[in-house]
Amino acid sequence: MKINEIQVSAEYALRYKVIFCDLWGVVHNGKELFQHSISFLENMKNNNVKIIFLSNAPRPNYVVEEGLTTKLGLDKELYERIVTSGDITIDQINKKIHGQSYFHIGPEKDYDLLERISIQRKDSTLDADFILCTGLLDDETEQPEMYKDQFEEFIKKKLKLICANPDEIVYRGENMIPCAGGMAKYYLSLGGDIRSYGKPHQEIYEYAFNVIKGEGMCKSKSDILAIGDSIKTDIYGASKFGIDSVFIQDGIHKDEIKSKEDIVNLTHKLLSNEFREIVTIKHL
Repeated sequence: MKINEIQVSAEYALRYKVIFCDLWGVVHNGKELFQHSISFLENMKNNNVKIIFLSNAPRPNYVVEEGLTTKLGLDKELYERIVTSGDITIDQINKKIHGQSYFHIGPEKDYDLLERISIQRKDSTLDADFILCTGLLDDETEQPEMYKDQFEEFIKKKLKLICANPDEIVYRGENMIPCAGGMAKYYLSLGGDIRSYGKPHQEIYEYAFNVIKGEGMCKSKSDILAIGDSIKTDIYGASKFGIDSVFIQDGIHKDEIKSKEDIVNLTHKLLSNEFREIVTIKHL
């Protein structure tokens, strides 16, 4: 596998009309914006390259935007829109393809997602059709394994777990935090059935692509570049969708990468031998 390490992200990105850009780990770390990423976004704005943020946040896009602009201070003029895994989860659940009712596992901060869901939320699993997981109740003190007994009860009842965030971990500042994707992975390891929405699954890409085509931002997938820091979600998802990508090293995998060989080994570990080439840079 070839590792193509580029030197200037903005120069490379100007080949494209639209960027599908990840947020957490690329633009911010949950606590502050990365200044080099702001410079990149400003460059894209000045050259009329459209930025679409694709995020695995288990919340509606307007909630993510509020945090991004009000809390972190990102200028709204630097991007076109945000599409989240929460948006796609809402859309799919409201089609009633998983049932008429659900039981929720996740923190109160994710309740904005629940407000957009039109089917019934149940206070117990006795008459729920599936489990909706948006994360751990307390992601700073808990790990997925702490839910073993509860998960085994769900599995006995043959309840599918719907995951609204495929990310297994993120860094909040310098602290590694478990996410809903880690819960889903553990549920699956216990023998449970899961369905995840967001990157790398294709619904989020199809949704975003239809939006930008409808608004005349581009006509084909060759006009789109994906940028992300997760090989398993961002880079793999872009590859499956048939668009080019740039892997950001200084994100979720930052402690695992010291050389190009580490990128090769990490990719083989996570995705077998599917890639012939990865385009990469340390940060935007």
